[in-house]
Amino acid sequence: MNKNNNNTELKKVRLKIDEIDSKIIKLIADRFKEIHKVTKLKDSHDQIIDHERITHILKTVQIKAKKNKIDPDIITRIWQIFIQEAIKLEYAKVKKS
Repeated sequence: MNKNNNNTELKKVRLKIDEIDSKIIKLIADRFKEIHKVTKLKDSHDQIIDHERITHILKTVQIKAKKNKIDPDIITRIWQIFIQEAIKLEYAKVKKS
């Protein structure tokens, strides 16, 4: 392949990556909309952190990562951020007990 073909192909691939990023952002927004619903279902701060649920989520995404040939450690770190941000949001929204 010559340099012009490489540049053209690179632009196409980057556009596809940008499209995927947009879809990921939409899905993250959808996830956080659901978390907002969760905050309305919890009555106190002591209901916010559910260690069993967190363990289940992390195990599940690790399995899915492996099936999709993605490093499970990367997915775990990403989901830990999601979980930490959800916890912060819940503490801000759920009534203090």
